[in-house]
Amino acid sequence: MQRTDLKIFKPQRIGNELHAGGHRTSNAIVSGKLNDVFSSISDIDHARSSFDLVKLYPALSTDDASKLQDAHIFLSDQPDDALVNVLLVEAQELKDTDTVAQMLPYLSIDTTKFHGTSYLTAEAPVDSQALSVENITRSLTPSIKTVNSKIGLKPEAEQFSVYRTKRVLSYGSISEVNIDVPDMLLADPHYYAEYQYQRFYGQGTSNGTQLGIFTKSLSQSELTFENGVVSAQLDPSVSKNQYFTLFYMSDEDVRFHSFTDSQTITLGANEKVIKGSVRLKKSGDVTVYTDDGQGRFIAAGYVFATIDYDTAIITEVDAVDYSGTVSDNLGALVEKGDRTISAKQWQLPNSSFARDSLYITFTNATGTTFSASSDLSGNITGTNCTGTVSATGYVDVSFSEAVKPNSITYDYNEVEVTTVPAPAGGFDTSTLPNNGTVNIFHTFNPVSVQNRARSTASTLTNGQTINVLADADFIDIVDSEGASLWSATDENYSYDSATGEITINAGISAFTAPYIITAIQSELALINAIDSNQVSLLTKLSRTYPAGATVSSVQVLGDFQAQTKDERTLAAWQNNFADFGAAASSAINTTQYPIELTNIGAIVQRWAIVFTSSTAYNVIGESVGNIYSGDTLNDCTPINSFAGAPYFILRKDAFGAGLNPGEAFLFETLAASKPIMVTRSVSPGHSEIVRDNSTLSFRGNKD
Repeated sequence: MQRTDLKIFKPQRIGNELHAGGHRTSNAIVSGKLNDVFSSISDIDHARSSFDLVKLYPALSTDDASKLQDAHIFLSDQPDDALVNVLLVEAQELKDTDTVAQMLPYLSIDTTKFHGTSYLTAEAPVDSQALSVENITRSLTPSIKTVNSKIGLKPEAEQFSVYRTKRVLSYGSISEVNIDVPDMLLADPHYYAEYQYQRFYGQGTSNGTQLGIFTKSLSQSELTFENGVVSAQLDPSVSKNQYFTLFYMSDEDVRFHSFTDSQTITLGANEKVIKGSVRLKKSGDVTVYTDDGQGRFIAAGYVFATIDYDTAIITEVDAVDYSGTVSDNLGALVEKGDRTISAKQWQLPNSSFARDSLYITFTNATGTTFSASSDLSGNITGTNCTGTVSATGYVDVSFSEAVKPNSITYDYNEVEVTTVPAPAGGFDTSTLPNNGTVNIFHTFNPVSVQNRARSTASTLTNGQTINVLADADFIDIVDSEGASLWSATDENYSYDSATGEITINAGISAFTAPYIITAIQSELALINAIDSNQVSLLTKLSRTYPAGATVSSVQVLGDFQAQTKDERTLAAWQNNFADFGAAASSAINTTQYPIELTNIGAIVQRWAIVFTSSTAYNVIGESVGNIYSGDTLNDCTPINSFAGAPYFILRKDAFGAGLNPGEAFLFETLAASKPIMVTRSVSPGHSEIVRDNSTLSFRGNKD
């Protein structure tokens, strides 16, 4: 078995039309040939967008039944054009017979996985188990991104600026929370919460057609506070990898002034009354009134008193009653003077944002202003400040010195993504998941990490040496016509892994300059967890990979080998390929004369050899129909015209005396290939990129 025995074949009809797809053919994709899978991107595509879905067949193409272990595929690079996205679609339901029309609904099934590529935003050193990637999602569908700059925002509205937060991360599905809050303001507790959960919505199936993340808020009345613990029963539950966040007032930041102790509020240095927190009564009225946040107390449409939040002076328009019961709790919340914090958490107003656009400013206790900013991985760094911003926009920063909480402001770029409606006669992308944005990495799924070095050579001659990456796992040279120089006997070039030196050999004379030389260091690893743009691995990396290296999600196809199974006879053929009824009067001797297969000819199919007399029979395939008529005096060799080889061979000796008319011999063949789906979306816009291609890598281990 050679590298050249691994091929990717076209289906019966290659293309994007609804009737395209079908069975595997013997027409292999030509490596390096332009537009061999997708058609070229036209001016109309750039103007209005396009979405393509094609079917391909990675296969072991040998004239025997040798085995390829653990076959797998991945995209090893993406198009250079940011408006073009290519993805692999892994759907359990995909069959050899499927056309594009039958494949489209698979995109919306919740078990479907999408595989794509990203890039390392920071070096991944040898023995590390963490990858910082540029993104963990890609756009499956054409979309338009609009960037809006948000400047000078506060982490929260003024009335909420005194709230502290505590978060709980869900590792599964949390339906109950209990959070210790030892610093709760006991004299007048104030708290609320919110959390995220996932659910399907839209029409199309009983569970909806799209999976979205939603936020639920819980008021103070929906939470329980006892013995320093805030608790709640949650329905729906907090979804996996989402957060439950508690907001509360701390006695370290706020004090409560009770009018029972004094009708006059005395403020300390830099203290002020919190807006919307003052409660009192109007004389002769049992109702408790709270200020409106603008310093007014209003009863029956009239202002009966006012308060100055900075001085705490209450001015009575009508008589005010400061006495009340314990449940009335008449009084005011006062923000303590010169309050400082060492950490701050908040949620950006929109979870769709440019992760490297966050810019934070803050002032320390002595009045000096500092700043910090985020990078593509969400890491926040600056003077006296470190932290992170998650992919969903949750900001968590720590300060190395005391900071005035009200001094914190931030800027960021909000990204609005609009899915482009399908043109007339095109695919309806409105039913696709998450508005067309899909995850491209998955826990306990392999990834391929690749450090790729490409160079060009205007000419190559026999005996010439070229230095490339040492310790490379893959070396290839292609000529101007896309032909690969690789051979099992190194007749065109040889590579020294220890030194990284390529030596050009005599066979170079058969190829046409110029040349592209590719050297790749790569390895496979299994994802353990995904947290924002951090991908954790179960095992350590064997070498160092630089920032900019490619990380590809891998679709595992399994072992490739033509095989048979479920061989049996039937006493009566009733057009049921799944029938396991009474056996025929005689047997077919596949023990001494087993069914012979080749990897190139066998397909996924259930077969019936139905006897029309004691010696004559018809061969019927479940999807290919009645394709062959034979007799027991000759070998049974139905030809797969798409592959140019027999579907199978059953030697005449296996038939013996044959079966009676109406009896049948049934079995199933498994192919040394598997169908896959590949999508390409082109978003509206113009590009100066002339040649824009992506690479599909197909690998496995020789048995």
